[in-house]
Amino acid sequence: MKKLLLSGLMLLLSGSGAYAQFQTPGTGVRWTLAQLAAAPGSNVVLTGPGTYAVNGDLRLSPTDTLAITTNAALRVAAAALVTVDGVLLVNPRDSVKITAQASAAPFKGLTFSATSQGSRLRKTIVEYGGGIRILDNDLLLDSCVVRYQVSRIGTTSTNSGAISPSGGAPRILNCRIYDNARSGVLSPANRNTSPIIRNCVFRNNDTENANYPQINLGIGGATPIVVEGCRVTGGPYNMAGGVSVSNLLGSAGTTQVLIRQNRIANNRYGVALLGSGIQAVVTRNVIENNNINPNANTGGSGINLQGGATLTGVASRNVLRGNLWGVTVLRTSTTSTTPGPTMSFGDISSTDSLNVGRNLLYNNGNGGQVYDFYLNMPDNMLAQNNDWGTNSAAVAESHIVHQVDQPALGLLNFLPLRATTVLAARPAAPALDMAAYPNPAHGTLNLRLPGNAPATLRLRNLLGQAVYAAEATPASGRLTLPLGALAPGLYVLEVSQQGRTASAKVVVGE
Repeated sequence: MKKLLLSGLMLLLSGSGAYAQFQTPGTGVRWTLAQLAAAPGSNVVLTGPGTYAVNGDLRLSPTDTLAITTNAALRVAAAALVTVDGVLLVNPRDSVKITAQASAAPFKGLTFSATSQGSRLRKTIVEYGGGIRILDNDLLLDSCVVRYQVSRIGTTSTNSGAISPSGGAPRILNCRIYDNARSGVLSPANRNTSPIIRNCVFRNNDTENANYPQINLGIGGATPIVVEGCRVTGGPYNMAGGVSVSNLLGSAGTTQVLIRQNRIANNRYGVALLGSGIQAVVTRNVIENNNINPNANTGGSGINLQGGATLTGVASRNVLRGNLWGVTVLRTSTTSTTPGPTMSFGDISSTDSLNVGRNLLYNNGNGGQVYDFYLNMPDNMLAQNNDWGTNSAAVAESHIVHQVDQPALGLLNFLPLRATTVLAARPAAPALDMAAYPNPAHGTLNLRLPGNAPATLRLRNLLGQAVYAAEATPASGRLTLPLGALAPGLYVLEVSQQGRTASAKVVVGE
């Protein structure tokens, strides 16, 4: 019987490679690792109890199945590729590890083709490779670890994602994905792909420290893209973003996105939705401290929307705190004349049970100023029934940049406020009774202070950069600031005197 099972095996030699490629015969056989190692011409070698060396490219043919149900380790040769055209079923008692024979010489990776439907990897560790590529396939990854994946071997590129689905709706569940060269999960900009990513941990991906979010997704397919119940945390790589979904090529159709109940923290930004044709529900997430890159001009948003009017949906019941910016909204570009995103952050007139606001936005800011919402486009938006960390509409207004501050911007309708739950958590800084006038100002700005004690003055631009700093002593409680050297625009004035502080938005030259 064994001879019959093994008959028809093919040994395909690569013309110039150092290793042979071994391919199963495609006769509908269900293989085990022990049978592969025993096959004539196989490049799979048993090297110890449960440990196998794969000494070259390995291909599982269509109609063939490889089942691994016991603990095992596969050590793959440098630059070798494992391709699954059949069905790979991994479900050990504890774990199966697929790794390189030497960590400094990664293997090329794992590829699952369109004919490998039904493949499932459970409790599998994949490390020191070129990533997992999934082509038009609904592969299941459950309780796996994917780490230390590289983006190139020598001068040859592998993948920009540790897991790279292209087409289909793969399920990535209960996995830990960390310390990979670029994105943890990456899907293409031009192929409809709808991964479901649930209850996973993403940590410290983008070890190359280039412009790669940890979850980097393109256009979706017939079913929604789902990112749910995950922890996406950054650390030492200050160019790594959190979660990005984009349609930058203007592809037809609507990409449906559900981003729910995640904690997204310590990245260059939290959630970015970019382009057109996106319908997103962003709800019940904690998006905090996405501030690891101090350059507020290149990131730091808790939620960033940039695109056209077909970037729609709802953001509700999220906590956004400690980011450089809470929410930023921009048209496709600063010069675009077409309307920008129409996503709602709360509409009290809506009958949609998701469109209720209830976001908690507070303590987002940079350069000494709070920026909980920056509506950087001429279109109006709704953000009603949200908790801004205050019960004062005037205080909430001071944390929002919109038409009130710059007439060319749209108006953010943020009233009514939702009664705050975080007043006790906000440190109460002593308030300084200060008035600044005229506003807008031309040439000079006058200050009225409560006394003649020395005062520290600082003006910052919207990037948080200090453009004016001085110490001055008022005369009869009055000071004058020269503004002639400043470009027209919106600035933030910070004044401190005798341990008390105050800040105000000041428009110069407009």
